[in-house]
Amino acid sequence: MKFKLEFAAASDKGKVRNNNEDSYLVEPLLELAMVADGMGGHNSGEVASSLAVKVTKDKYDSMRRTGLKPSPYNDKFSLESNQLGFAVQLANSVIYEAGNAGTENKGMGTTLSAAMLNENRLCMAHIGDSRIYLHRGGITQQLTEDHSLVMDHVRKGLLTREQAETSPLQNILTRALGAQKTPAVDLVETALEEGDRVLLCSDGLFKAVKEARMTEILQAEPDDAKATATLVSEANANGGPDNVTVVIGTVRKKTFKETLKDMFRKSYA
Repeated sequence: MKFKLEFAAASDKGKVRNNNEDSYLVEPLLELAMVADGMGGHNSGEVASSLAVKVTKDKYDSMRRTGLKPSPYNDKFSLESNQLGFAVQLANSVIYEAGNAGTENKGMGTTLSAAMLNENRLCMAHIGDSRIYLHRGGITQQLTEDHSLVMDHVRKGLLTREQAETSPLQNILTRALGAQKTPAVDLVETALEEGDRVLLCSDGLFKAVKEARMTEILQAEPDDAKATATLVSEANANGGPDNVTVVIGTVRKKTFKETLKDMFRKSYA
């Protein structure tokens, strides 16, 4: 079965921050979406997050067009997932070099969560504590793993999830782009079904809006653009403690006409 995934997005600086260091990208032709949450002094966070989404998109698109098989290659995942992960590593190199080129952007970094449709599967590359969720049948499941100190403690049984939500350590990341020369980037794949909704967000959403409430909003609002706007408004209504970015896409079946158009485009690519 041929699926399509069209994304809607919304972003806001929140009620506390002076500027928005989040960046996002929605690329319809690639059926690709990304959310990045930058960090660093002055405008460095904005620089890092914008570099992350731009370089990743450009490098992935280039590899997709040429069919390049990256090295190293993880046989557990598809070529497309490996290409996406390699593109994220290239983005890390650009951010790392820019952060060490002078004092202006020294120490800058960013999270990055990227998701793209590959036939009937969602391919993801992820680093940091932005998140990707799958909403299906009234249940919202987190697909990515937070690379943060508190979530490390949760996984080790040292903290409960409830304790982690109020911990003063919750903003300490254990992995991010720009922090190391070659950080580990998680690859994740999952099968999709018609009607699934994919949600990408920065921590400004889930730190202000509980997952149960996020699920309620997704259930009540089937329109992706309206759902993103509602979630951002809810985060701000709850104090808007951080920049908040939300991207949502619904999995739909391609029409016969769309399938034919794809076949025609590939045959002349």
